Amino acid sequence: MRHMLWRRCFHQSSRLFAPTIDIKNIVFKTKVDHPSISKAKAKSPKPLQSKHPKTVPTPDFSRLYKKYNKGHIEPTASDVNSVNHFFNIADIKYEWSAGQFIDVPGEKLREKYDEELKVRSADSTKKFPGKTYVPFELVNGLPEVAFLGKSNAGKSTLLNNLTTDLKRTSLDGFARASRWAGFTKTLNSFNVGNRFRIIDTPGYGFNSSNTQGILTMEYLKNRKELSRCFLLISAEQGFGEFDVQVIDFMKSNAIPFEIVFTKMDKVQNIKDFEKTLEADQEFLRSTMARLIFTNSSVTKTCKKRFGIDLLRLIILESCGLSPRLKPSRKRSV
Repeated sequence: MRHMLWRRCFHQSSRLFAPTIDIKNIVFKTKVDHPSISKAKAKSPKPLQSKHPKTVPTPDFSRLYKKYNKGHIEPTASDVNSVNHFFNIADIKYEWSAGQFIDVPGEKLREKYDEELKVRSADSTKKFPGKTYVPFELVNGLPEVAFLGKSNAGKSTLLNNLTTDLKRTSLDGFARASRWAGFTKTLNSFNVGNRFRIIDTPGYGFNSSNTQGILTMEYLKNRKELSRCFLLISAEQGFGEFDVQVIDFMKSNAIPFEIVFTKMDKVQNIKDFEKTLEADQEFLRSTMARLIFTNSSVTKTCKKRFGIDLLRLIILESCGLSPRLKPSRKRSV
């Protein structure tokens, strides 16, 4: 009996003095380092994050143009606005492709009637005698500008930049652009407002062929409608061996041209880019070409498509057209 009373007393006293156990609290407050996890932490400590992340400065396109094009008159804001308006409302139309120079509209006719054209009356206003059986709009003698460049230099992308309103970030797809070098295999013609044509040429270098090179060289030497060439150089890569060869070809054949640096938005260090230009100054001066700087897309460092409005103006001037010219064919709204 005494033994039972003692056990009951002990049981009640233990309930009074036992601490309350909170399992949830123990789980959340207890930290156990697993050996493998501890070793991993020791081997790869977390890098310290900078309070001020490094940003690539936006290239000053207007400064670059002024620095490397001394002697050229800077366009007025009024002229630039007029040119942008022209491109924004002009109807852009793909017209033809040619895998051989003789297939360019008008060249077969020119070859066929070459002798007659030499002896015909100077007072004749007809371009070709007799019926041509070729639509007049393809042989109407509009001035042409050609885009040249290494494979994947951005010719098609630049053409789409020219034909897209500058207020938009996404580009129209008049010219088919591709990630693959050497995508363009033929001469491709785009009629701009029925005032002039832009000719997209096959890229040279990687994934190109001798046939494409011969096609482009024939066009440059023999096309009477050609007003000026625009040689595209990737700002990432700079001048290559093939670029220099093309420049020498145009210089020796008295073909007027300008140099357009594309993909300026991908240049990591503008100072290094300018050092490269400074090293090439003697060569660049010998070309007598203007240097135009453009970015291929809108990024964090390039908030808009820079250099496009200036390039538009130079194209019109190259064709002998006024900046205030209106397109004779407008795009439908």
